[in-house]
Amino acid sequence: MDKHITASLFLSVSLFLSGCGGSGQGDIPAITPPPQEFTIQEKVFVRNLFLSEYLWYDQVDTEIDYLSYETASTLVRALRVDPPDKWSTVITQQQYEDYVNQQTAGFGFGYYAESFTIYMVRIDSPAWKKLQRGDRILTINHKPVTQELLHEASTALGEESIFTVAREGQIVDIPLTPQVYNFKVTDASIIDDNGKRIGYMRYDSFSNSSATEIEAAFSYFKSAQIDELVIDLRYNTGGATTIASILLDNITNRYPGQRQFYLDWNENYKVYNEDYNFEDADDQDGNELSMERVVFLVTKNSASASELTISALKPYLGDENVITVGTATHGKNVGMAGRVYGTNYYFLINFFIRNNADETTSFDGIPATCTAEDDLENLRGDPNESMLRTALFYLKTGSCP
Repeated sequence: MDKHITASLFLSVSLFLSGCGGSGQGDIPAITPPPQEFTIQEKVFVRNLFLSEYLWYDQVDTEIDYLSYETASTLVRALRVDPPDKWSTVITQQQYEDYVNQQTAGFGFGYYAESFTIYMVRIDSPAWKKLQRGDRILTINHKPVTQELLHEASTALGEESIFTVAREGQIVDIPLTPQVYNFKVTDASIIDDNGKRIGYMRYDSFSNSSATEIEAAFSYFKSAQIDELVIDLRYNTGGATTIASILLDNITNRYPGQRQFYLDWNENYKVYNEDYNFEDADDQDGNELSMERVVFLVTKNSASASELTISALKPYLGDENVITVGTATHGKNVGMAGRVYGTNYYFLINFFIRNNADETTSFDGIPATCTAEDDLENLRGDPNESMLRTALFYLKTGSCP
């Protein structure tokens, strides 16, 4: 697989798990550079982007006193057309590079702010295989946990903290040291379900660096000769369109050269429309599967490239063979190309994503084939976990529990 990784993103690159309502994170950007001055020239640049390349350019409020805004982020929020646009954003060059390189700093977990219950631990982070999904943080360094205390501990790079957590009816002390780290977004395993080999793939982000992880996972599935495939996108808020195309290539090699999806810009920028195709037979590297159906585990935090992948498969596998388990997805059927001014990276919505049947998904999200709760009492990949258990039941019976 040698598809060129482009900068086009099917998601605002919002760093770690910002899509989760009422959630927090045990991470900070790897480096926090000083903000650049927001000059008149940059303000004009931003407004011109909104009035030209922006998907809803003809609905932008031209009466806004854009020169009065003091920060790039507040100007972007003022100019974007909301609804439907909740996603156009600006990030720093360092934030973008950290995202692309899968690098950040801190502990590496996401938690629900109202209960301090952990729902996800980043693979290979300082918290990986120490804290776990379902842990409820009680104290940090023997002080009752608060948002402020957690932030203080996560930003004290290199300094150990003692986390006291409630886990499966026990109280456990866990030492953790925040640091700058690179993380993975993919974890693959095989589930033996009464003689059927089910490939399970946790996939947390369509980041530009994750192509090699995808290839390794599918090489593993190929060598194991899996019968069915479950892809866990429950917290995957999206990423690069090229990475979505690579994932589609690996799911099925039955449609060489045929269009997977395309980018559909506004009427003045149709020249930027771009097709993404299944790789030609000569370009296949041998680890591609030939799946006839796929189950995706999804929640409201499954967005953008996650939704794109599901939608792109439907014209080929059929709606009945592209199964979603969980809840409706986020509802982001649009993407952004990205433009740079100084050290600011502007990601404004530029295009719709359409599959080979010229269809796009709804702003209400893709409805779940089978509903299931995000079960914090079991680890992801555990066949007893509610969403995965429902997927396995569907694969066995063809119906929801």
